[in-house]
Amino acid sequence: MEMEPVIGLEIHAQLNTRTKLFCACPTEFGAPPNTNICEVCTGQPGALPRMNGRALELAAKAGLALGSRVNERSLFSRKNYFYPDLPNGFQTSQLDPPICEGGGLEIAADDGSPKLVRLNRIHMEDDAGKCIHDEARGISLIDLNRAGTPLIEIVTEPDISSAREAVEFLKKLHGLLVRLGVTRGRLEEGEFRCDVNISLKPRGASELGVRGEIKNLNSFRFVGQAIDYEISRQGAVYSSGGKVLQETLHFDSVRGETRSLRSKEEAHDYRYFPQPDLPPAEVSPDLLARLRQELPENPEDALARLLGSGLKEEQARLILERRGALDYFDACVVAGAAAPRAASLMLELFLPFCQKEGVSPLESAFGPDLMARLAGLADSGTLGRRKVQELSERMFREGADPEKLTRDLGLSQISDEGELMGMARRAVAESPAEAAKYRAGQDKILSFFVGRLMKLSGGRAEPRKAGELLRAVLAEIPDGGPGGGADGGEGARP
Repeated sequence: MEMEPVIGLEIHAQLNTRTKLFCACPTEFGAPPNTNICEVCTGQPGALPRMNGRALELAAKAGLALGSRVNERSLFSRKNYFYPDLPNGFQTSQLDPPICEGGGLEIAADDGSPKLVRLNRIHMEDDAGKCIHDEARGISLIDLNRAGTPLIEIVTEPDISSAREAVEFLKKLHGLLVRLGVTRGRLEEGEFRCDVNISLKPRGASELGVRGEIKNLNSFRFVGQAIDYEISRQGAVYSSGGKVLQETLHFDSVRGETRSLRSKEEAHDYRYFPQPDLPPAEVSPDLLARLRQELPENPEDALARLLGSGLKEEQARLILERRGALDYFDACVVAGAAAPRAASLMLELFLPFCQKEGVSPLESAFGPDLMARLAGLADSGTLGRRKVQELSERMFREGADPEKLTRDLGLSQISDEGELMGMARRAVAESPAEAAKYRAGQDKILSFFVGRLMKLSGGRAEPRKAGELLRAVLAEIPDGGPGGGADGGEGARP
């Protein structure tokens, strides 16, 4: 029996606020353990929570951008379960009604056709702390700095059919939320992560199979690997006549496999009931009107605009997916950079630096105006590819002016035809044996002469022009060749 996968996602995005959801403690990442805490986020008796208004705005903005209905009144509930890093003994979340319901995001299906992945809901909740396991001492430590951090959970309908579709959806959603300013989206800091619900059913059947939930994936690559493995695992269970259990799973990225953690809880297992210490969260019509005005262009319009400016589709999609890249790209173009050159430099040189250093593009010292100047030097032929690479890291570290660096370091590319022709003739004259081989049909030897010319120019020759001139020189018939004369062919005319 042919089986098909059915996949739904639960995405947790940390809201881009300075303070936690129900107290004034900072959300700073990397602070010393248990320093960003107070009586509220550590669950002390009698401490009362207070709603973060900025978090409410960001959650509503996410819903508007995703086509959800934003409820004017939503309620917080206590979601009861015990973990050592959940100091209250319950999570403050939303069940009915949440802040947003419905909506969706369009992706390309596996067959290339447009596919709408529907959303069930978006709700707000606070995060738990973090357990740190010290295996050497045989103890576990708890850091509550993260406890109370504001999150939205975006729950999709089971509309996804493959690992590829899931990854595309997550990348597109991540890019949109970052562009909105809803989240900074730093996967390495846990600001964007997801749980994957996956089951198999007979192809064409309406009834869903028993699902497994893979928890806390914070890498697009791991999401794809985990889904592919779980599809294979469940398929093998059904093929052998076994039963798939409903359970919560952990993905071991080293072994590339899922492992069972516990049986999967249902909503009734959490014993939800209204949080008595918090009033309803209210979103006024005036607030909704203001948030609508703040929405940026939607991803489809942005993609069409980038393609219209001369970018390849792969370049455009990467810029839309990378955190803060579209705003940086737009600023480069406004500063005078040609769109294709700016995209090329960003994707090949600049964004890898940002990812390595963990900074958003617009936070870098290598500002869009500097990128536009570097792009101009590359377009004009003043700097070759290698010199652009040499300058870019220094510009990223220091915010240095590329034009001044080019002058101070003597990096300008030589493109004067007369000067390059002299170097080309010298390179050929100094290697007669290789020249003879080229003229005998060994075309690959041209790269040897390009290397010789680049050495003579101190690496400053314009490579394309150098190749053209070398071909011209090598095409000349040398002294003593057939026909005699140095000007080749017919000898001296009377």
